[in-house]
Amino acid sequence: MRSILCLIGILFAVGAAGAGALIVLPAPGKTLALAAIVASERSAFLVAAAVVALGIALVLRGVGSPFIASVIALLSVSAIALGLIPLVQARQVAQARGVPLDLKRYLHAQTDRDATGHPDRTVPFAAVDGGRVLSLDVYLPSPRPATPSRPLLVVHGGFWSAGQRGEASLTSRALAERGFTVFDVEYRLAPQPNWQTALGDVKCAVGWVKQHASTDDWNVDPKKVALLGRSAGAHLALMAAYTATADDLPSSCPSGGAAVDTSVEAVISLYGPTDLAWAYAHPANLHAADSPEKLRAFLGDAPEREPQRYRAMSPTERVTATAPRTLLAQGGRDQFVAPDQMERLAARLTALGVPYETLFIPYAQHAFDFVPGSFSSQILETTLLAFLRPPH
Repeated sequence: MRSILCLIGILFAVGAAGAGALIVLPAPGKTLALAAIVASERSAFLVAAAVVALGIALVLRGVGSPFIASVIALLSVSAIALGLIPLVQARQVAQARGVPLDLKRYLHAQTDRDATGHPDRTVPFAAVDGGRVLSLDVYLPSPRPATPSRPLLVVHGGFWSAGQRGEASLTSRALAERGFTVFDVEYRLAPQPNWQTALGDVKCAVGWVKQHASTDDWNVDPKKVALLGRSAGAHLALMAAYTATADDLPSSCPSGGAAVDTSVEAVISLYGPTDLAWAYAHPANLHAADSPEKLRAFLGDAPEREPQRYRAMSPTERVTATAPRTLLAQGGRDQFVAPDQMERLAARLTALGVPYETLFIPYAQHAFDFVPGSFSSQILETTLLAFLRPPH
């Protein structure tokens, strides 16, 4: 019996301590960097496991295994301390922002692993590269609102070379249930360098939605279009919002000689890169992702050989005083996009007088919102909904 208790205690303690270490230490690889998201967003379960291990340690000390008991106790206490960091900081951020945290939602939170989504409609919006069809997944509010709803275009991440529409579909569905009409955008990932085509496709999607604001399936207000992007998709969303009238970065859709309006009323960046040359020189964690290599593939070369291209594709360089309202959200433990990226764009927005908000969650990892219902996601949800309310 004592041997079984030792084994269980060691497994619980080592597992909890290892997960706790992921919360505060740089991950040695991409897999563990992704695991750190769950460890941080679900740390209450880590703490619970460590408490169980600590209880086992107390039992073992009483039955004559003081050394093993001490090791288990040390690991358990360390895991509890590390696991409490996200919980304490979440409470602090929530209190500062007036966000009520729902413990029941937290306990039932699940990882959004469905990469295909379950939209109400899938509609084509462009034909490119000799006939390839690009589509939008559409999540409709139910019941259909009596007045035009706000259209929200979602742009997925993946270092401009991976990912697909349908990611974070639980969030898209939840936003539709809140009354938004969500359009999840497909854009070209290959062949690289794809900086022109990827951005052009996002702009094309914006223009298409505005031109098809009222259909048999939906009725949206073309004056209230908002863009929401994650990671590389956040970069594209910011660029599309800030360069709507730029001749050097046109839409992929043929205009037929008529100007197509691709402007938006608001843009939301979730942990997106904003200054590409700076990002190239200051990668967040090269063990988690070789972001300089991803940037070279996206833009065709390194910044020392294509400085103008890096400037042209950086939101910090392209934002102007007439830019739309902007929301920037970032996690302090992001291992794919350095938190400084948010600060660099925020400084430019301040200097230009552009209305903007920031949400900084100190303990959160990259893609923290892929655990809907977690405390980070609850804070983001409240902030996002408040931001998307129509301006007075």
